[in-house]
Amino acid sequence: MLEFESDSLRALSSSLVDTADAVALLDPSPPVDVGVAAMPHSAFGMAAGPSAEPILAAYRATADRLRHIADAASASADGYDEAEATFRHQLLDLRGEL
Repeated sequence: MLEFESDSLRALSSSLVDTADAVALLDPSPPVDVGVAAMPHSAFGMAAGPSAEPILAAYRATADRLRHIADAASASADGYDEAEATFRHQLLDLRGEL
């Protein structure tokens, strides 16, 4: 039949969802806030202060992208399984006609 392992795509999807969940939990605000409070008028404080929000947004966007890729991997696995079943059914029908 078709040469494909949909279980591998499903495992990839699951792994990507787990990674997305972990990335979504990352929040740079607490350590940045501590650093800024400790050195508010330093070069670090001035650079770090406005960085927490864009970094958090980047983490959220990365998590969303990982989930999107996971959804695509899962949908691809389903599509390949459906194609395999259709191919198998057509092949069996063809054998029956011979």
